[in-house]
Amino acid sequence: MFSLNVRCVQNSAKLDKILLFTLGKLRNYVSVTAAQRIINITTAASTNINNNTQSNKSKRGAILEIKQLTRYYSSADTKMKNFKEFHLMDYDIIGFDLDGTLLRYNLNNMVPLEHKLLREFLVKEKNYPKELLEQKFDSQFIQKGLIIDSDRGNILKLSSDGTILKAAHGTRFLNDKEICQVYGEARKWDVAQQYIKDPLAAWNGPLADKLRTLLDYFDIAASLVFAQTVDVLDRLAPNNKLTKNDYKIWPDMLSGLIQIYSREHFATGASAYFEALKGNPEKYLLKTDRKVIDLLKQLKASGKALYLLTGSNIDFANFTASYALGPQWRDLFDCTIGFAKKPGFFFAQRPFLQIANLNELEGSELTLSEHLKPNSCYSQGNWQQLKESLCKQVLNKDPQEVRSLYVGDNLIQDVYTPKAKASIDTLALSEELLEYDENYEFKTIVQSPLWGSYYCINATPTLWSSIIAKYSQLCVSHMDVMTDVPLEEKINCTNKEGYFPQQPEGLLEN
Repeated sequence: MFSLNVRCVQNSAKLDKILLFTLGKLRNYVSVTAAQRIINITTAASTNINNNTQSNKSKRGAILEIKQLTRYYSSADTKMKNFKEFHLMDYDIIGFDLDGTLLRYNLNNMVPLEHKLLREFLVKEKNYPKELLEQKFDSQFIQKGLIIDSDRGNILKLSSDGTILKAAHGTRFLNDKEICQVYGEARKWDVAQQYIKDPLAAWNGPLADKLRTLLDYFDIAASLVFAQTVDVLDRLAPNNKLTKNDYKIWPDMLSGLIQIYSREHFATGASAYFEALKGNPEKYLLKTDRKVIDLLKQLKASGKALYLLTGSNIDFANFTASYALGPQWRDLFDCTIGFAKKPGFFFAQRPFLQIANLNELEGSELTLSEHLKPNSCYSQGNWQQLKESLCKQVLNKDPQEVRSLYVGDNLIQDVYTPKAKASIDTLALSEELLEYDENYEFKTIVQSPLWGSYYCINATPTLWSSIIAKYSQLCVSHMDVMTDVPLEEKINCTNKEGYFPQQPEGLLEN
């Protein structure tokens, strides 16, 4: 049992340490007796902070969580069924995304690079006004999860039921009257309502021409480029900008994203993005913490079947993984799949292709009844065949008897689809959990003072926080968090949404 020899003092620095100590121990401790003893301490700390004019927002959030935790652990039933539990060792098959999951990027350098390359593409390849090249990178405007209304030139932030919480035309934010003028008194867009009912409907097809979601750090800069392009074009247009309904920017921007990230361009040198990473990997890539690598080794040694599933082509994945995980990175997994074409991988029946010298072998498609070879690398493919192969070749178990988990950061590709379409439990990674952490090195990219919290506006949950709550079993900021919990221990969340070690600050007030 941890020591409770803590006393409350007026000194602000010491008070911070008390909060960190109490919070860190209480988050994952399931003892009613200990919790009751902590109540007295945290009540005193709460009074101290409330009387301290120097206390900041993060301290208030900590006190809110402490109150929530003490209520939870003082309950007669410490395993309340509406609070999520998670234990890695409960799963037989565990899959990992690469980008944004086992490999993290230096967002302070990568996102401005994307902004620069997209603007240059629009001007040089699509003949947009050169004024676009003069637009500066503004980290305050960008945020993951924004939705583009491509016809109107608007950018939206939605609640869980599709209500428009905030909206901007170009970079100018709309007031409530303007939002209602464009989208009706209910502040709902019919296209977005279709998307909420079926997020995969906007992946391709007619809906994708009208609505685009910016889901990760590879396309987060597109919101700013889109908005700045609207601003530039509006300055050249004489008509009322809010009634215009025929902006044709997004198809050109999509062409730019394809140019930047097309898998063939890593080998050919046709992408300035890939060339920048190849020329200076330490500027854009982060080394994966040794504890994360050790965790993978522990899981594999314990008999779990591990696989890496990435949308990146295998040559680019090999480059980034070798830098972040080490040259023997493939030894960490029982199977590696590149160019997986998520989200379709989890529900479609695409064949696997074999890999040689970091290239797909033409005509090497496996039949759907063939098993994948252990410790091999493939391209494309499908979940059902992978699962059956791992069960036969690694686990020696009936596929109907195993439990599967997938870990990733893209809420549609890695969280919603595996759970909704393949009944795979998911662990969501969201760096936005650190958005109010003053010591977080990428705070200026992740936290937007203009759009507000990624998870809620005025305690109203966003679309993305609702997807996390419904489709993930656990949500942490990054994989390093998982290394702080011994494998033999179960994580008992203190909230029904599954955030760990704590809820986002705005949601704590609900």
